[in-house]
Amino acid sequence: MLRKILSILLAATIISGCVPYPVLKTLQPSARVVLLDELNNPVPGASVALISTSYPNGFEKSRDTQITAIDGTARFESRREFRVEAIAMHGSEVFFWNWCIQKEGFKTIETAFNGATGFERDLTVVLRAGTSVPCRKGMRLKAAQHDF
Repeated sequence: MLRKILSILLAATIISGCVPYPVLKTLQPSARVVLLDELNNPVPGASVALISTSYPNGFEKSRDTQITAIDGTARFESRREFRVEAIAMHGSEVFFWNWCIQKEGFKTIETAFNGATGFERDLTVVLRAGTSVPCRKGMRLKAAQHDF
């Protein structure tokens, strides 16, 4: 009897297309950001956040914040995780990433990529003088926009 129930459940799962499968997901890529001022001098002490978001919901999953070193560089380690997923109508969970760069005396930079295209793992940014505002928390991304 138990074997028959398990066979029916397995057949229903296969027919529905919701077959679970293991996958190694990159939750956060390894990345490096170099910050320069308008005179091409390094900008130490800036806050650089690498924000992980996923499709289909578009909500922030995690945020790793580093402070730039004396050479204006912030480095981020890769984070990967094995998961079990099933393909649904919207597809599987896909991660994408954005930057928020903040330093007093400079304009804050926030990217808003809503997919994998556009994100750069090795980025050099020239900060412009201006008003610094706090990075938004927990934002839902709808449209791609950036200013650097």
